Amino acid sequence: MFLIFLPLSIKAQTIDIQIDVNPEVDTRVIQPLDFGQLMAGTGVHQIQLGSPDMGIFHVRALRTQRFFLNLTADEALVHQNPEVEDSIPIELFASYTNFGIDDYRQSIPMGSLFEEVVVEETPGNPESAWSGLYIYIYGNIELGNVQPGLYTGEIVLTVIYE
Repeated sequence: MFLIFLPLSIKAQTIDIQIDVNPEVDTRVIQPLDFGQLMAGTGVHQIQLGSPDMGIFHVRALRTQRFFLNLTADEALVHQNPEVEDSIPIELFASYTNFGIDDYRQSIPMGSLFEEVVVEETPGNPESAWSGLYIYIYGNIELGNVQPGLYTGEIVLTVIYE
C-alpha cells in the first residue's frame, strides 16, 4: 500500500461585507425670522442675536457627526405682487451651537461659505448618542420708500453630512 501526497490547491474564499450606515438627521425650523410690520421709509431695522424675532433652525444628529453648513439668503425682500418692482435690502448673519443646547449666548458666528462642524455631546447627558445644532439667523433691513404690502425672501440652510 502506497500513499502518495500531492499538493492540493486550496482556493481561499473572500467575503466582501459592506454596511452603509446612514445617520439620522432631522432639520427643522423652530422659529422663522420675522421683522414684523414696519412703516415705509423708516430706515434700518435690526434683529440682533438673542432677539425673540430671530430665526432658529434645529438639526438633530448623532453625537460626533460631522457637518458642512451653508446658509444662503436672498439679498433683498420682494413684494408679494410680482408687478411691484420695489425691494428691501437685507443683510443676514448666522451663529450656531453644536452641543444640543438652545443658548444663543454660547453660539459661534458662522464664518465661511461651508462651515465645518462636529456635533458634540450634550452637557449633562454624555451617554446619549444624540445631540444637535441650533442655528440662529439675525440681521438687518433698510426700509426705504416702498409700496405697502407683504415683502418676503428665502433663507436656505444646506446641511451636508459625512
